[in-house]
Amino acid sequence: MTNRTETNVLSQLLKRSKDRFEDYLENEVYPFFKKESAPELADAMEYSLRAGGKRLRPILTFASFGKINDDSLSIGAALEFVHTYSLIHDDLPSMDDDDFRRGKPSLHKQFSEATAILAGDALQAYAFDWLTGIDSSDKNLHKDLVRVLAKGAGAAGMVSGQMYDLLLERNPSSLTGTKEELLSKTHKLKTGALIQASFLMGNRLREDYQEREETISEYGAKLGLLFQITDDILDIEGTKEDLGKTPGKDGKSGKITYPSLYGMETCKQMVSDLVSELEELGTDLDTSSKAEVSEFPEFFQSLPSNIGKRKN
Repeated sequence: MTNRTETNVLSQLLKRSKDRFEDYLENEVYPFFKKESAPELADAMEYSLRAGGKRLRPILTFASFGKINDDSLSIGAALEFVHTYSLIHDDLPSMDDDDFRRGKPSLHKQFSEATAILAGDALQAYAFDWLTGIDSSDKNLHKDLVRVLAKGAGAAGMVSGQMYDLLLERNPSSLTGTKEELLSKTHKLKTGALIQASFLMGNRLREDYQEREETISEYGAKLGLLFQITDDILDIEGTKEDLGKTPGKDGKSGKITYPSLYGMETCKQMVSDLVSELEELGTDLDTSSKAEVSEFPEFFQSLPSNIGKRKN
């Protein structure tokens, strides 16, 4: 495929997958929240989920599995619940203290700080509950999915990454290691772990999951790094309109980022190198996907460039 054709095909895949997931939230998730939760809690969870975003993690799950069905939608929802809860808590005054998220007031500004904390707590619990809705004769499936999600989202992954991020900003002397080592560890956990989990959980639905697991795990780790470096670049070069949040906060707060350590030119070269490495890995994944009918042709080869060139 030409680059333009690849871009068009990927754009269509991303839009179709996002629309399908939005329908799932509308028809299955929001009504369930209203039925089961305290009214303000349900409204708060829905408010943050409706704020939008790319729905990247669910889409990575769909693509890794190769199709969108009830099972991959359930996993996608679980991942989006975790991701959304992490953003709600990340915006709190005690954390990154941001008044806007995706162009709208952060949840603690729209409701209250207490409601934001509780909404995040509830979404995290719902993530694991949602996985129980998958009906499978594979006796190890649920255990494996819970383990991957817990590792990606919890102390072994995202939460420790957030802890390192706070310490790097507020008390770096409490940490051991070079700034480069600490930055790499922080974002491997904070950003990369949940992205990697998204791939692994979708892959786990496949019959040939063991054959692809090592490659898809490496792909997820590298894509997480690519996503974080581009995020750091956008914090400098992006606009509030594109980002939906306040740009330049990292620099003002003195946070250690890839551009602050390596410089913008080197970071853009790192992006280019990662895109090339991911495209090569993606060739193997797209080829093996053809063993089963896949709704995501050439996805793994075309996604890296899309992430590397993103504006939000």
